[in-house]
Amino acid sequence: MKSIKPGRGPSMQSGIASIFAMIFGVIWCLGAAKIGAPMPFVLFGVVFIIAAGIQAYVGFHNATSENRWSSYDITDDGEEVDPLEERYGRKAGEALAQKEETQETQAAYCPYCGAKAKKDYVFCRKCGRKL
Repeated sequence: MKSIKPGRGPSMQSGIASIFAMIFGVIWCLGAAKIGAPMPFVLFGVVFIIAAGIQAYVGFHNATSENRWSSYDITDDGEEVDPLEERYGRKAGEALAQKEETQETQAAYCPYCGAKAKKDYVFCRKCGRKL
């Protein structure tokens, strides 16, 4: 599985922008309440504050912590079974059999660097990743 993680700079910018969004939400709530707007307009500001607070937390976490959270996790076809397909589509045994079958029929090349690899190799001889 490959992960795409946001950079520390953009994460910090996202956190700072989220603080400004929370301030906007507070101004929205106060302004809507002051002019006597219906309750849904005031609640919109509260939802805005909550969403911006969550985004600020994620942004500052990714900017400052050692282990950042992934934005996306990408898996290849043979890496893991789709749980929805396993539950609603094919049976679990069929899904695992297909997974093993696709691994056996794959070409003898490393999927990461493209170097030639024998089928009995556990690790790639060029890049060292697990096959």
